[in-house]
Amino acid sequence: MYSLTNDLEQIVKALREASISFEIVGGVAVNAHIFPTHRSHSFVTGEIDILIHRSDHERAAAALTRQGHELAEAVDLLFVGEKSKSTQPLPHPDLHPEEKDFLGIAIPVAPLRDLLQMKLSSFRPKDLVHLEILDEAGLITPALEGELPVELRERLKEARKRIAEDQPDIEG
Repeated sequence: MYSLTNDLEQIVKALREASISFEIVGGVAVNAHIFPTHRSHSFVTGEIDILIHRSDHERAAAALTRQGHELAEAVDLLFVGEKSKSTQPLPHPDLHPEEKDFLGIAIPVAPLRDLLQMKLSSFRPKDLVHLEILDEAGLITPALEGELPVELRERLKEARKRIAEDQPDIEG
């Protein structure tokens, strides 16, 4: 966790110094949303996902490389308005960063609505885990669900079904 915190702090500083608009997404953003009130649901993640505009790619890569970060090793850049995979029903949302304090670092993270959209669009096994954590923490509210496009509401239903099927059958 120390390495993640150190890397996150350096990355945020480098991008801010380069005047690049960005927000943290992925597992770090999930943690930033749940940490203040549901610390027991937090988890370790090995990468830092960053959403930026495609036009800032070269400057962001240069700023991160100067800090010693290898792109695609521990840092993934995602692009506003694009899909990371062709199977995603929706492209990544625009930037709407919310400042969150995470482990003593002020970081711009994707708002919960946008983060939920990204998790449901990607729909990988780790996204299902993140959705389960957000749901258990009570952060996926009926109001938030109602804001989702129909195809993502269907994916949320499917995610909940898969999660329920994977739960151990323990009585007691």
